Amino acid sequence: MTPNTSAAARAPKVTSRTVLPNGLTLLVRRNHENPTISLQGTVKAGSAFDLEAAAGGTKAGLARFTAAMLDQGAGERDALAMASAVEDIGASLHFESAGETASIRGAMLSEDLDALLAVLADALRRPTFPEAQVEKVRAELLNDARLAESTTSSVAPRRANELLFPATHPFHYHRGGSETTLRAILRDDLVTFHRRRYRPDATVLALVGDVTPERALEAVSRALGDWPTGPDPVRLEIPSAAAPPTALRRVVAMPGRSQADVVMAVPGVARTAPDYDAVMMMNYVLGGASLSSRLMENLRDAQGLVYGVYSTLQAGLGAGPLQIRAGTNPANVDRCVASILSEVRRLGAAGPAAEEIDAAKGYMTGVFPVRLEANSGVAAQILAVELYGLGFDYLERYDSIIRSVSREDVALAARRCLSGPGYVLVVAGDLPEEPSHAI
Repeated sequence: MTPNTSAAARAPKVTSRTVLPNGLTLLVRRNHENPTISLQGTVKAGSAFDLEAAAGGTKAGLARFTAAMLDQGAGERDALAMASAVEDIGASLHFESAGETASIRGAMLSEDLDALLAVLADALRRPTFPEAQVEKVRAELLNDARLAESTTSSVAPRRANELLFPATHPFHYHRGGSETTLRAILRDDLVTFHRRRYRPDATVLALVGDVTPERALEAVSRALGDWPTGPDPVRLEIPSAAAPPTALRRVVAMPGRSQADVVMAVPGVARTAPDYDAVMMMNYVLGGASLSSRLMENLRDAQGLVYGVYSTLQAGLGAGPLQIRAGTNPANVDRCVASILSEVRRLGAAGPAAEEIDAAKGYMTGVFPVRLEANSGVAAQILAVELYGLGFDYLERYDSIIRSVSREDVALAARRCLSGPGYVLVVAGDLPEEPSHAI
């Protein structure tokens, strides 16, 4: 890859970073190639705070429920008026809550920045939580929860997290909640969660596109500059979770399903961990590379055991799980489990081959510039840089960071993550709850 086409050469530079007096952080990147602006943001108001609202996960789903209500009526606008205010200018504005943060995604013509920020300010500062809309959203979330509990591909990873993380850990609970917890959430719970968690010093906004830093700061200051902050500093601390000392295995019987889903899980790493890039590379070799990974080549291509198999690494402010997921015929579950464990142990013991590292580096440095081709991709990347404290030269340094990871670094990461005796294994499907010898 020549220097002028590398990620370092093509990486956008953040034009400005400003912290408003109330603590809101504004990131701006100017791009005059077209008259549009991508707006993205995060608020430290994710499901990690559900446990704070009620011990034992009895309010699981509260953060997601709250985020879903932000555009259902705010300020002087009802839900229809909010939607019309956005749609009438050909813009978009969406809210969603994940594990650690709530996210904001919007897009507009440059000339409509003030109009969209006015709607955003109402949503963030003055949601009204109308009773009728609360019940409408509750019904939608309940439907999502029922659907999730009806599919093996959703049930298996959820139960794996419940086994891997203790009940005192936020990742033990699914951010969508359950039918029981969603029914228990009251309108007052939504109001209280919003009042405590939606605040300017927990908010980062990124504007990328046809806007100058000066104009962006003026517009955001008008809309959100007098948003009052809370009395105490925002703290988001995700505790670490150790792997179980021995294997924990569970079968979830789901009669009548034609597919069984197998999930193996171990603790991963935080995005800020020193060996994050090595662990990501290890995951790519194991199952993150899709068609060219070890799991895919062995379980599907060589043995024909699975419909699909892959591995994922959930790395944020806290260390989420490293999960291996496979869909298979129930008759092949035992062989599928044995093959997954074999591949995991082999990589944990010997590490990757040099050519596997070269392939991983080629992919990771090759796909990175693609993520920066649209304003929305740039906004997402600079938000991550801010959230994880990576330094605003991170985008320029990305190529060198990836290329500096050695085979030995990845082998060490594999030993640390994959060679221990403890792991979680869950199988969901048309199987007896009494596990077989292999499971």
